[in-house]
Amino acid sequence: MSVDDAVRDVIEAQCMAWNDGDIPGFVSYVHPDVVYVTAHGLVQGREQLLEAYRGDWRGKGGTLAVSVEQVMDHGNAANAILRYWLSGSADDRSGWSLLSFVRTDAGWKIIADSTHRSP
Repeated sequence: MSVDDAVRDVIEAQCMAWNDGDIPGFVSYVHPDVVYVTAHGLVQGREQLLEAYRGDWRGKGGTLAVSVEQVMDHGNAANAILRYWLSGSADDRSGWSLLSFVRTDAGWKIIADSTHRSP
């Protein structure tokens, strides 16, 4: 499987987990050392990210749709640029994400996520 296909598969699986309300499943696609860049600062580590989704972010819900615009293959790392739309939630939004992936023994994992809401 190509890096492009593998990264797109992770993004699709993560989107499906979100839409199923499976937050642990959604977070399972991130590396244990993930860094998530938010407007309020950094969320560091899978456990902290999971707690953030279970806490302050749990009300977001809704249906997530994504469009992967570009995947850049760097060997054992990759980046993906995507658009996202979150609808049917208390906080409908759309925006852009830059995801950085690393290849692990367990497959491709998101190691960094910088997601920004469109104005």
